[in-house]
Amino acid sequence: MAKKQNTDSKTTDYTNFLLTGEDRYSIEIRTAEIVNSFIEGDLKDFNYAHFNEENFSPEQITSALYSLPVMAEKRVVLISDIDRAGADLLEAVSRFLKKNFDTTVLIITGTKIDKRKSFFKDLIADKRTLALEFKEKNEKEIQQWIKNYIVSKGSNITPEGLMLFTLSLSASLTQAAAEADKLIEYCGDKTITDDDVEKVLGISKEYNIFKLQTAVVSKDLKRSFVICDNILKNKNNRTDPIAVNLFLSRIFVSAFEIGYNALTKRMTPEKSAYDLGYNNPWRDADTITCAKNYKVTELIRCLRYFLECDIKLKSSYQDPATAVMILLEKVIKHADDREVQYLDYFGNLRRLSL
Repeated sequence: MAKKQNTDSKTTDYTNFLLTGEDRYSIEIRTAEIVNSFIEGDLKDFNYAHFNEENFSPEQITSALYSLPVMAEKRVVLISDIDRAGADLLEAVSRFLKKNFDTTVLIITGTKIDKRKSFFKDLIADKRTLALEFKEKNEKEIQQWIKNYIVSKGSNITPEGLMLFTLSLSASLTQAAAEADKLIEYCGDKTITDDDVEKVLGISKEYNIFKLQTAVVSKDLKRSFVICDNILKNKNNRTDPIAVNLFLSRIFVSAFEIGYNALTKRMTPEKSAYDLGYNNPWRDADTITCAKNYKVTELIRCLRYFLECDIKLKSSYQDPATAVMILLEKVIKHADDREVQYLDYFGNLRRLSL
């Protein structure tokens, strides 16, 4: 298991660093902090070497590792993409680590390493090594990170603007930072709003997944169709059919939790939601509305519709846009219709094949 940073220790207490995980942006930031802790800016050209999969060379890396620093106590060697390195390179670095060569700071980064390999076991066990793992952030963590990033730049963003902003993003924090910088530059000292996000990033305020969510939980089929159609046509919006299905299904899962708790404990959906922690006024409003507008039995059937749609989308059984539109009709118009069968098209396929 990766060692956690000791709050009583400093970066300069270590000479080896292993930074891994899918959060590449955080790894880049941490790497820069480590480099700056050991090297002054004007001496970086003399005391810093970076290798990645494009220039993996055991000979060159070995030479860099054993070189002495110039007018400084330490030099830094960064090896990126270590999970793509061959056995010869790992062996060369392993030999260096056994020499206890204390004038070189070694930083190793990678996405997913095989901790079963003796190289990584030995590196992590070394008391000179600080090993940190940066896991990919989920949706809520990304939103919080974006807000913190914007605030750190002396700006601010409204909750509505923050939610709309996240629709243009993948899980890449590098992209998030770049897009946030655009918004900060555009707005200056003014708080960033959803209007600003729409103008700068091209994400529609009227046709996005949150507006679709509101229409669906309110059982407004016509509005849901219009919004969904516009979402799928907007190239700036990264919400594809699979994402639509997944996003809506999460709301219904939470609504089921609220509804079931309310039913078993004989309380209102509002009270149930509060007891379960759904008390954020701008984030949880649609979830509570869903629990109020759909009975528990309806929510169960809707979850089956989401599963059916997911299978269709991932099996290419049906045109993705069509599958999502049918999903919306089933959820809104047939949530309590027992005649609408669950995964009935599989039965039809079997009959046609006979």
